[in-house]
Amino acid sequence: MQGGRGWLGGVEYIKNIILALASLPEESRKKFRLSLIVNGDLEPELLDDVKPHLSQIYRIDDYLAPKNLRNRIYWKINRILFNAENPRFVKFLRQQNFDFIFPYWSKTSRGSNFAAAAWIYDFQHKYLPEFFSSDEIQARDAEFKNIAKSASTIVLSSQNAQDDFKKYFPEFAYKTEVLSFKTAVSEIWFEGNPEQIQLLYNLPDRFFVVSNQFWKHKNHLTLFKALSLLQQRSIYPIVVCTGHIYDYRQPSYSDTILQTIHKLGLFPQVFLLGLIPKIDQVQLMRRSLAVLQPSLFEGWSTLVENARCLGKPMILSDLAVNLEQNPPNSTFFNRDSPEELADILALWWAECSPGPDLLQESIAKLENISNIRAFGDRFLEIVHKSLIK
Repeated sequence: MQGGRGWLGGVEYIKNIILALASLPEESRKKFRLSLIVNGDLEPELLDDVKPHLSQIYRIDDYLAPKNLRNRIYWKINRILFNAENPRFVKFLRQQNFDFIFPYWSKTSRGSNFAAAAWIYDFQHKYLPEFFSSDEIQARDAEFKNIAKSASTIVLSSQNAQDDFKKYFPEFAYKTEVLSFKTAVSEIWFEGNPEQIQLLYNLPDRFFVVSNQFWKHKNHLTLFKALSLLQQRSIYPIVVCTGHIYDYRQPSYSDTILQTIHKLGLFPQVFLLGLIPKIDQVQLMRRSLAVLQPSLFEGWSTLVENARCLGKPMILSDLAVNLEQNPPNSTFFNRDSPEELADILALWWAECSPGPDLLQESIAKLENISNIRAFGDRFLEIVHKSLIK
């Protein structure tokens, strides 16, 4: 499991695979066992949803050399000079009774007693290089090139990402598989009281919600410009934002966010809640008029899949991957046009009602059952293909 509170998308990705496999009929489930490898600093509560479906959890720090200065320097030199991997980790993998490991790739694991597949999340640094340092761009290019050359199977989350891979690594296109993940719905989501959570955060009855971290490519500033344009038309939609107000690549961006809100006079309309519990986020999405996602770039979006599960309409930027996900009852706008977004917000602000919409939720729940099982079946299909390579 990659990620943590700094990158919840990585955590949610693996959790959804586990929950999809757990949703399969018993005759399928009894043919495999699931184990999970995690970093020692992963917050334990992030695993609560998946623990019942795992035969074992390995905290990898228990199997590696201590994190002292000598070992850190040693492994940094090995990574830089030889693209080497900690041999204790490779040894640990070889000693376990694993048939397949995901996501994983290594030059040093050839001839091992397990199959594996790598995962390339997206090619954002190719489209928005201005949001990355030169070191980060070089590191991603080197990592993806090594994956393309060394991994026997490479998983991508969308047809759009697969097209990008074929553009940059055409000679290795035959290795790719598309696995478009789906969110596994918890019944707890629908047992909560959205109005109660709205009151808990002291929010008005009518609002749109944006549930993205405040990374620069999430494009909150275009949304704020749209709200400012609507003020000139005496239209004042309310927008609730959840997510960390920090971009590690642009540390001053949080100041830009706050300054823009105040300079444009939006503080009565924009509520910044920060990172809130997942269940509270879900209830606010249920209560909202609609979910907004103005991003300049996305992989296969967890937010879109969550909204799909809740039957929520969405206003999305016109990214190719958003069009590929194509959630129902949604509309798309030019991601560089605050004017176009403003027109859509004005229309939806006038016409939409607060949730939850119980009919749309019941339809979405039924669709999710088949979607999540198809997702689990597709993952097993990739596993089986990898085992016979």
